[in-house]
Amino acid sequence: MAKESTRALTGMRTLTKQYSSGVMDWEENPAPGVPSRFVAAPMSSGSLYDQSQWQGVDNKAMLFTESYFDLSGYELDDLTVGIVDARVQDPGVYTYSGLEDVFFCYDIYSQERLTEDDLKLIKTNHTLERMSSPGMPDGPLDRSQIVFGLCRLFAKNANITGLPTMMLNARTVRFGSGNATAVQKLWCYRIVVFIQTPAAGDRIVIPATNHIMIADVRKEDELPYMMRLRRSYELATGN
Repeated sequence: MAKESTRALTGMRTLTKQYSSGVMDWEENPAPGVPSRFVAAPMSSGSLYDQSQWQGVDNKAMLFTESYFDLSGYELDDLTVGIVDARVQDPGVYTYSGLEDVFFCYDIYSQERLTEDDLKLIKTNHTLERMSSPGMPDGPLDRSQIVFGLCRLFAKNANITGLPTMMLNARTVRFGSGNATAVQKLWCYRIVVFIQTPAAGDRIVIPATNHIMIADVRKEDELPYMMRLRRSYELATGN
């Protein structure tokens, strides 16, 4: 019976995570000890966007949303999940009301949940003098930990006068190890990192987005699976 159940779980699977539109304002707090950060913009009449998904980080010009793919059912049956393809669906327009600036948008699948220190280090590593993304040297995080990543650079539109706040995609790079995993949770992130610090009240709008993961669920031999399970556990716990 267990073998029949395992066979029913194996094969190609499509997993999806959805994210509401992000509408965030930079809240500048000059008072000592009071952090500046991105906060959810006041909802306009009739607005339906979910203010709870997107979060700011204290004193860092960045914002993020976090979710995860629940792989615990596969892990309970000693199955391995390999990513065949990962796609980001974000129809719509990215806008920013501030002065000329650029920001990076990351879509990441991580075997470890990112801490606040991890997020802050991502921002620290994005300056005019240095660039080091998650999974790269100086990271944060180990390359094998980031199984999928998509990095896009957005720059201010200078030509389309009808949408003066629109941000244009200037560069797109896929990265990550592509490693199969045996974790219970594969953590998913959308992270936006600014180079310069916004001014008070500057607003960013991010369109609603889907993460689509096409996975190959398979049964491995016992020894390779145990080695993978151990490695996934080490990555997931930071040990």
